[in-house]
Amino acid sequence: MGRQDGVIFPLVAVVALLLAFFMTNAALLYEAEQQAAHAVRQAAEADELVQMAVFDVKEQIAATAAVTTKQEGKWTYPRGEAVCRWQKETEASVRVFLTVRSAAGLQRTVAFTVALPSLDITEWTEQNG
Repeated sequence: MGRQDGVIFPLVAVVALLLAFFMTNAALLYEAEQQAAHAVRQAAEADELVQMAVFDVKEQIAATAAVTTKQEGKWTYPRGEAVCRWQKETEASVRVFLTVRSAAGLQRTVAFTVALPSLDITEWTEQNG
């Protein structure tokens, strides 16, 4: 029996280290999940701002029937702002450049072409910033 006295402490130490490792791993995974969820919320917020700004730009283009030169606009929303400029490319299309900055600091820049008079979007390019 004298040789079994030193077995319990190393066994408890190994179990405690394994438990500490698993708890640390769980905490790190939780933090990564929280960061990913925050990034998803920011991206959804930027998407929402782009959709609202595109709607407002199309309304502005429809209101100014004779777009002959470059025009600019700025809209402020509860979750950010949008700055836009557009110019008439042909008699049937208007090219729009839109930059949206959310309140969280996420910025998206899009360029699209609006067909006249239907106001359909015919081309869309996007650059995340």
